[in-house]
Amino acid sequence: MPELTNLEQLDEHARIAVADYVHRLLEVHGDNVLSVAVYGSAARGDFTPKRSDVNLAVLLRELNVGVLGKTLKLVARGIKRRIVPPLFLTKEYISSSLDVFPLEFQDMRDSHVILFGEDFLADLEVDVADLRRQCEQQVKGHMLRLRQAYLELGRSAKGIELLLHRSLNSLIPVLRGMLTVKGIAPPASKQEVINAAAKEFGIDAAPLLAVLKDKAGDEKIEGKEAAQVLEEVLAQVRKLAKTVDAL
Repeated sequence: MPELTNLEQLDEHARIAVADYVHRLLEVHGDNVLSVAVYGSAARGDFTPKRSDVNLAVLLRELNVGVLGKTLKLVARGIKRRIVPPLFLTKEYISSSLDVFPLEFQDMRDSHVILFGEDFLADLEVDVADLRRQCEQQVKGHMLRLRQAYLELGRSAKGIELLLHRSLNSLIPVLRGMLTVKGIAPPASKQEVINAAAKEFGIDAAPLLAVLKDKAGDEKIEGKEAAQVLEEVLAQVRKLAKTVDAL
């Protein structure tokens, strides 16, 4: 059985599940696997047991439908343990896609732990112009998606609350990207990212921090109705949409 490295760097709640999953992954795919990395909250240090997902990036020599098919049973088992389907990559795909997905690759580069093989993420170079462009697309798309989702879920306070949770998770990488474009190294924790973005871009951190801290599931966030918090969050996203144009 191949020996895994750096497991001690993972959150203790994710460590055992990840080790078992990666060992089984290596058994299934053998020499086709060049590297396996954990990225996101489990590697960054802000992992929340029973709430956070575990994200894996797997570098392969060859990638086709047959390779994916071999992984179906393992993926189904992993989902039950909050391990999302792995992001399967090849070196060719990465080199040809850095300009298309700079936010995603930056996030993986800055917060990852290599469990097996070479570190294929550490030296990725993300172009600032590509990063700014994707930040603009994401912020303005985020605003549209929030409005559309509200039209679907607006009659359910609980639905709006869940929408805010998902919305914040997708907004955090954009804030990291915008800070990078400004020449500021983004902090590790989500709370620090929000505070840094508030300071640099003149947004109100309060509604974003309130959503981040909300765990009660009581359809209110810090005593406010979810719809009211949604309006406050949308106001900050509108500010970001104007700011990103000037970056």
